[in-house]
Parts: sequence; C-alpha cells; structure tokens
Amino acid sequence: MNNLQRVQNIFISSGGSLPANDTPIASGISLGQIGIYGPDMQALNPAGGDTITTAPYIYVMEGKQDSDGVSYVKKSMKISGTAITSYQAETYKAAQRQVWSIGYSRKTSSGLIEVNNDVNYNFTIRFKNDKWLYSERPELLNINFQSSSTATQLSIATQIASSINNSAYKKQVVAIVVGDGTGVYGVTGASNFGVEITAKDVDQFFNSTYTPNKVYFSVQVNDATGFGTSTTCTEIQAFDPGVGTYDQTFMLENKCFGYEGVANRRQWPIPVLDYSTTSTLYNSTLLGVVCTGVAGEDQVTFATSIAGIILPGDKVELNGTNYEVKYIKGTGTGVTSANAVVLTSVIIPGGGFAADVAKVRTKYTVVSIEFNDAINTPTGVVAVANKSVIIAFPALKTDGTSAIIGGLSLAGTNVKAILDAWMTSTPLSPANITVVR
Repeated sequence: MNNLQRVQNIFISSGGSLPANDTPIASGISLGQIGIYGPDMQALNPAGGDTITTAPYIYVMEGKQDSDGVSYVKKSMKISGTAITSYQAETYKAAQRQVWSIGYSRKTSSGLIEVNNDVNYNFTIRFKNDKWLYSERPELLNINFQSSSTATQLSIATQIASSINNSAYKKQVVAIVVGDGTGVYGVTGASNFGVEITAKDVDQFFNSTYTPNKVYFSVQVNDATGFGTSTTCTEIQAFDPGVGTYDQTFMLENKCFGYEGVANRRQWPIPVLDYSTTSTLYNSTLLGVVCTGVAGEDQVTFATSIAGIILPGDKVELNGTNYEVKYIKGTGTGVTSANAVVLTSVIIPGGGFAADVAKVRTKYTVVSIEFNDAINTPTGVVAVANKSVIIAFPALKTDGTSAIIGGLSLAGTNVKAILDAWMTSTPLSPANITVVR
C-alpha cells in the first residue's frame, strides 16, 4: 500500500451477496452486508458491467448496528474513477509461526547435536520483533550450560529445552525435545535428538495500538563451545504475518475508527465501538484426501499430495478438532505423496483417525482501492490527499460449502465482478484482481 496514504476506510462483509442491481440505498442494507453504489445512490450490478460512463464515482457502504441495536449505514469516501491510483487484492493467508531447530530437524529428517562431556555449551536466541509494541529495542536470550560427564544427545537436548522453557522468555517461545525415532515427537528409540523452538502467541494490546505483535527470532549456536562444528542449527519455518487474519483486520478497523471521528480511547466515557470484525473462522468442505493421525502424536500423514491445499500456518479441522499447521515435513514444498503435517504443540486425542476428515479454515480476503483527492488546506492552498478504501470479505462461503481451491464467498464474487468491470473503464485501467486461493 502507498506509504503516503493518510485517510482510510474499511468495510467488512459477513459474506452474503451484495444488493441487487439498481437497488436504492433508501431501501436499506442488512447488517453485515456491503454494497457498492453510484452517484444516484443505486447499487451497481453484482454481475458486473457498470462503467464510469454510468457511474463516474462510487461509494462503498456497509450495514451496521450500534450497541443499542439501532441500525445505520456506514459510507465510504467518494471514489472517483479518474482519481484511481491502485486496485489490488490479496487472498487470505494464515500467519506462520517462526520455528527453529538445534540438532535433529523433523522437517528435513536430518541433523544431530555434537556430544562433549563436561563442557560449556552456549547458544543465542535473537528476537527480531520489538521488545513490546512501545519499544523498538530487540531482545537477546543467551544461554550457557555445562554438559554432564556422561553426556548424550538426549541429555544435552533436554538441557537446551529446559533452559529455554524456564527462561524469562518462556512467554514468547516454547521448546520441545524431538528425535528420529517413533511416538510423541519421535523420541522413542531415537538415535539422534534435537530441540524444536516455536514462537508463541503474545498479548496484542488491541485497544491501544494498530499493529499485531508477533514473535519472530533466529537461533545461533556457538561452535567454539561444546556444540562444535557438527551440531546443526536450522530455520524450519520462517515467520510470515499472513494476509486478512483476524488480528490484522481487527486492528485496521480499530485504526479506521479514528478517521470516523473516534479520538477518545482512554477517558470517561469511553465509547463503545461497533466492530464488524469477527474471530470466527470459515470452514471449507472436506478436502477429499485421506489422512491418518495417531493418537498421542502431533503428526498427520496425507495419502496424496496436498500441494496448494494446506499451507504452513493454516488452521485445519481434523475429525471435528481444530489445529494449526506448524510446518510441513520434507524439503522444498514438502507436499508430495505421504508427507506429514506437524501440528503446533497439540497432541491428537485418543482414537486418532484414518479417513477423509480434514477441512481448512480461513478468514478474510482483502481488496484495496487507492485514489487521490484535491483538498483545501488551512492556508488556502489546494493539495492532493492520498486515500484508500479496504473491502474485506470471507475467503470462503460461511456455510462451509466452498472448496478450499477456487472457493469464494458470495460477497467476494460480487465485489470482483463489480469492481473489475468498473476499474477497467477508468483511465488507470488496472488488471482484474484474483481473489481465490
């Protein structure tokens, strides 16, 4: 998005279709419904076809309701077709957690911890996120420990995990001991061991800042200590903030209330804001891929390729239980036949499963319209103001009848049809957007 943009609106759809063609705004708009209207305050055709010839400028509107149950319509700034500077969309993408390993890595099925008796071991976790949202100072966890006189990979891995989980940073990361064996985390009968370090969720400070606070970090082992040159230290999963997540959409809506005149955030009486963002995720239909999960383990094995179907960070429902994908095993894309998905520190409950029981859960796809406007400044000079309107809608139908590949909510279908046709007729004539996975 243009860094010079100053004023912004966001409109959040609950997923239903937009108003029928030529429906006047005077007829109303239901709670959670969005609509796109022309100068005559009649809805543009949800099937597309409207151009700037018939609608030289448009407004986006949303049906809202205040805390007293009174319905009203939220209206965007005037969006002139001749002032469009950008028209883009980003499909929903789940946030990915940072994951590192010291020693054996379950992702690559390789690696080890060099064993040296009664020697000092030293490693560092460097946090790249801010100390907190009001401080830009990064933090550093530096760990020293002495190995046993009869050390093993398992004993050293246990010391590493324990030092992390008992440190002052245990609220930001968690460590588990893993191995190349069987059972929970592969430690049964293992020959090589390692430590898997995963970012945790931290407080978001929703009401006082507008940026999600996510933990991401890097890990380094000191090869001048007991780790030597044989110990592997690798990034398993890179951090990614995602697109259209609940955190992002909530905070953007929170920020945009300021452009609607909400300035008081801390003094009595504190206003009750009418948020449209919801934390409810939307399920796809069953994926049609048989998956096997063993009770007491944190891995799920899929019988066929899951390329483009399940991605790291995705929220999935397996046999009615919700999980988050920590990472996908294997090198490269890691989605070839019979690769396993490793789940975030969640053990599969008793009974396990071996059937087509997987659904992917999503949140919002986001469309961004950027434009400029001429404004009169206090000194009488006319200046160009950069503005933007964001439209967020469920990436899938909210009734769970969409396939994860190519699935789209009714709102998404209508928004794309209306705006693709209208934008093509503007002087900028931007390319049509892609709003499906």
